[in-house]
Amino acid sequence: MMSDILALDIETANFSHEIGGFGNTAMFEITVAATYDGINKTIYCNEEIEADNDIVVKELHPKTLGQDLEDFISKGGKVIGHNLTGFDLPVLRDSLDCWAAGEILKNKTYFDTANGLQKALGHRIGLEDAVRHTLGKSKYLDSEDAPFLWKQGRHSEVAAYCLNDSELTFNLYNHILEEGVVKSRSLETGDIIEVNITW
Repeated sequence: MMSDILALDIETANFSHEIGGFGNTAMFEITVAATYDGINKTIYCNEEIEADNDIVVKELHPKTLGQDLEDFISKGGKVIGHNLTGFDLPVLRDSLDCWAAGEILKNKTYFDTANGLQKALGHRIGLEDAVRHTLGKSKYLDSEDAPFLWKQGRHSEVAAYCLNDSELTFNLYNHILEEGVVKSRSLETGDIIEVNITW
């Protein structure tokens, strides 16, 4: 049975400050996209990378990624991601010309975990903080490291990091769905607190 959730993450070769801010979505240079549905792990990349045998590697092309996203949505699924509506989907739509990303945004066939957590906690929380306190897991890298590593030719590391972020997002989403709680550091006291949350 197919999962109805597909976690999506992307990485870029450049930083927002190099292109005049996050609003200039068409100027980002996407290097990797990755998806995870609880079983299937897919990396989209145009550089040669090393990947485990259980990972499917495809070209990073609007038709390839777009068709996969469209097929998933057409079967009743939705795409999830952390800051999906503020970054990943707009950049895919405007930089890669991926029509499916625009359709997902327009039709609201997505769930943004960053927005969901902000509503529950009253403030923004990064994926690292959310998974560290809630799942006891950690990201491979800081997001800021990925463009530097990519420019150094460490493409496999960036691809693995991107896929891992999509897996962490998937697991966080499902954990909160099943348990109804998220753990976060309180801005007021600095203590780790448990907050009830409904998705």
